[in-house]
Amino acid sequence: MALTTPMSSRQPLGLSPSLGSSSRKSGRRPDLPTGQLIVGGIVLGILVLLFVIGSIGGSDPVDAEPQDRTDLVAVVQPALTRAGYGDVIVESDGRTVTISGELPTRTDVVAADAVVKSIAEVAFVVNNLSHPGDDADIPLADEGPGVVSSGAAITGVSNASLQLQSRIAGAAALDPISFQTGSVELTPESTTTIANIAQILLDNPTARIEVGGHTDSDGLPEENELLSQSRAEAVVTALVAQGVESERLDAVGFGDTQPIASNETGEGKARNRRIEFLLLL
Repeated sequence: MALTTPMSSRQPLGLSPSLGSSSRKSGRRPDLPTGQLIVGGIVLGILVLLFVIGSIGGSDPVDAEPQDRTDLVAVVQPALTRAGYGDVIVESDGRTVTISGELPTRTDVVAADAVVKSIAEVAFVVNNLSHPGDDADIPLADEGPGVVSSGAAITGVSNASLQLQSRIAGAAALDPISFQTGSVELTPESTTTIANIAQILLDNPTARIEVGGHTDSDGLPEENELLSQSRAEAVVTALVAQGVESERLDAVGFGDTQPIASNETGEGKARNRRIEFLLLL
């Protein structure tokens, strides 16, 4: 028959049976009364609570901010690259973006500026871009952020022509018009760009533009000129379908005569295959 040892109700909390047995044999009371152990536990609990409160209250507010804020450089740089301005240096400070570097023409400077301003996350643009002979520049108008499309006619505003060219170039550069391989058929991705440019022209009914088609150097020059002309005419047709009067649009095919990048690389050829829009004054 198994024997069990009953737990004495007077045995101090936390003491081993052997220690308690020894105390009874010697006739002495335990050295650690239950009341002291309870008080010690309460004190320890208070100290832990104070430590937790101090840790929360002492955290750095900067570190507590969300870490998933949009990196504007990561947004702006690809947009400029798609527009053919991959060499532009982009820096951001909060929602302010600074662009710097040198571009070939003033139109390029205006277009790059418009691309950045068309990005919704950008609040301010500091344009430090330059181009050869920019001493005679007309100052860039501050158009502010927002999607590139005209909400109202800008006729009569100072530097109106430059502003309008900026809007058109920016709309074209943000998502460049493209065609099916070896074809004059526009890709579905070009629909939004065509619609944006058409809206700008509808908002400015006296404006006329030249639609210029360009190719890379592959193939015979005369074939490239014909292809670029046909593609420029396809863009004109698409704009007319959006309600723009055909007499306001001139289609010109330049073939491979005006490259903006080297035709020795695939990337350069892709940049040279393009549609450009020039405001006719």
